Amino acid sequence: MKKIIYFTLLTLLVLSCSNEDETSDNKNFDVQKLRSEFINEIETSLTNNFINSTTALNESILLFLNDLTEGNLLELQKQWESTALAFSSIEVMDIGAIRTSLIMTSFYSWEADETSINSYIASGDPITASVINSRPTNTRGLGAIEFLIFEKPTNETLSDFSDERRKTYLKTLGENLIEKSQILNTTWTGYREEFISNNQTGINGGVNMLVNQLNVLLENVKRFKLGEPAGLENSAIKDVSALQAEKSKQSLLFIEENINSIKKILFQTDNSIVNYAKYIADSSELEIKLINQFTLIEGNISAIKGDTTIEKSLEEAINSNSPFVQDLYENIQSLIVLIKVDLASTLSITITFTDNDGD
Repeated sequence: MKKIIYFTLLTLLVLSCSNEDETSDNKNFDVQKLRSEFINEIETSLTNNFINSTTALNESILLFLNDLTEGNLLELQKQWESTALAFSSIEVMDIGAIRTSLIMTSFYSWEADETSINSYIASGDPITASVINSRPTNTRGLGAIEFLIFEKPTNETLSDFSDERRKTYLKTLGENLIEKSQILNTTWTGYREEFISNNQTGINGGVNMLVNQLNVLLENVKRFKLGEPAGLENSAIKDVSALQAEKSKQSLLFIEENINSIKKILFQTDNSIVNYAKYIADSSELEIKLINQFTLIEGNISAIKGDTTIEKSLEEAINSNSPFVQDLYENIQSLIVLIKVDLASTLSITITFTDNDGD
């Protein structure tokens, strides 16, 4: 009889735990506050920074097109880098309504279709906002702008922009970015409170979505932004043309910002994901492992840059067979394991993305 009672009580306890929402998972840890702090202390400021950066980029485009000088081109290139860096900080926040909207795909498809862009400019087809918006993402956004302003030496670029259709194309790309950034702003404005109040468990829970997206971004960094270009994944053949920012030579900077944004989400707030895991496990072991892993990755990035006043690009490091490139790749892989296995297990999170998804 005692065994039957014990089994019944245990069953009821398990069912009760499985039906709890994220807020009641742990009576002394406020998971809703975790979500609130993520929105108010991380997401909102980073999203606003990106939106403001797209506005500044559009202003730089107009200034350049109005006066085709070397100085204005350099300022435009500098602002492009700032905007792409700002985008790198929000890539990790492609969750919930943002992910459903697919708006993030509009900003930076980094392997620009150069042939299609040049053919379109050379054609007599109209260059309008509606036409640009209907074209593939690899012919617009930050990737297309990068191609137009970084592909050739300064003098050749200035000469190319004597073509009125090239001017119109760049101008319309800038306007398209503004339009898409406003859609992102509107989507987040309508979703923030929903995310904060969302107490669902399972794959639709707020913490679950965040941890899954940390994993998605890390897998994409490891494979597409580093592994395949460096010949470390899928093929031993190097292909630096596949780097995210091959034209501007800023690939490593954007990877570094991706890593920084992941670290912010894990650690920055009082009620952070790492503090949540530490509370559940009643141990700092995972926190220490994560801190050490980020330190290794940051060290690899610094080593790739080198000690000279002119930082070495990721392309140069790959071509010179720098051992730090493989070290970075392996340490990102180790961070993936810590998040996909250790952190997910501690938080009872289901990882829905794998590196074979082709996402």
